[in-house]
Amino acid sequence: MSPAKIKDTDLHEDFEVNRPAGENFDPKTYLDNYRLYKSILAEAPENELIKRGWIEKDNINYSLISLFNNIQQNNLKGLCRKANTSNNALCAIWQTRILTNAQLAITTQDISPFDGINIQYLREIVRLSPNPEVILELPNILAQIGIVLIYERSLPAMKLDGVVFKIANNQPVIGLSFRYKRLDYFWFTLLHELAHIALHFGHLNTPIFDDMDEENTDILELQANKVAKDAIADKWKWRNCKAKYTNDEQDIIEFAQECEVHPALIAGLLQREKNAYQLFRKITDQIDVREMVFGDE
Repeated sequence: MSPAKIKDTDLHEDFEVNRPAGENFDPKTYLDNYRLYKSILAEAPENELIKRGWIEKDNINYSLISLFNNIQQNNLKGLCRKANTSNNALCAIWQTRILTNAQLAITTQDISPFDGINIQYLREIVRLSPNPEVILELPNILAQIGIVLIYERSLPAMKLDGVVFKIANNQPVIGLSFRYKRLDYFWFTLLHELAHIALHFGHLNTPIFDDMDEENTDILELQANKVAKDAIADKWKWRNCKAKYTNDEQDIIEFAQECEVHPALIAGLLQREKNAYQLFRKITDQIDVREMVFGDE
C-alpha cells in the first residue's frame, strides 16, 4: 500500500488515503469527491439522523463513511449535476441508506438472480393493489424475481419519492420514501421505478432519482410515466373511462373493478390528468400506507 497525501487548500486541511500499488488514482477526483462529501455533511440533519440510528452522535464522519464510498463509486452523479443544495444533500444521504440496506438484504436474505422483467409484469403486479396490505409483502414478492425493494421513510423536507439503480451482479434496487401516505402515490411510484427497470436497465449504473411532483421532460421519465399509467389502465380503456366525464365516485369504483386495481389508483390518475387534487379525496385519502408500513414512527 502506498499513501497519497492530498492538500485541500479550500478546506485548510490535509488528509491521507492509502491505495493499492498500481491502482489508477486521480487525486483531483478524490479531492472533488471529498469536498462534495463535506458539503453534504454540512447540510446533514444531525439530530434526525441520530434519532433514526443512521449515525452515531460521537462519530458522525465514521458513521457516514458509506456516503463517501457512494460518492467515490460515482453513484450520485445523477443527483449532483447541479450546485449542491440542502435537498440534494438529503437525497444523497437517503439514497446511501437505501444502498446500504440493499447490500445487507442481498447478503442476508433469499433474493433470486435477476433475469429481467417486461411491461406485462407491471400489469400483473398492479393487479395485487385491491388488497392494500400486499404492500407489506411486495419486498418478498419482488425478491423472488431478483429485485431488491427497500422502504425507507423520507427525511423531512426531502423532495424525493423514489430511486432505482443496480448494484453488483446487475441486481436492481428500488427505494421508496413514502413522502406521501396515499395508496395511489405508492403504486404509481413503484410502477414508475419498475418501468425504468423494464425499459432503461442499461442506464441504471447511475441511480435515477424521482420526484413525482416535478414536471419532467426527460424522455426516460416520460416513458416510465406512460408505462406506469398504462399498467393501471390500458390506453383504450382509459379513453372510455366514464368517470373522466362524470367525476362520479361510483363510476371510479366500477372502472377500477374493470381494470382489477384499487379505486384509489384510478382516482389518482384522474386527479393528475385534471390537475384537480381536491377531487375524489374520499377515495385517495382512505388508506395511510405510511402508517401501514412504519406504524407511528
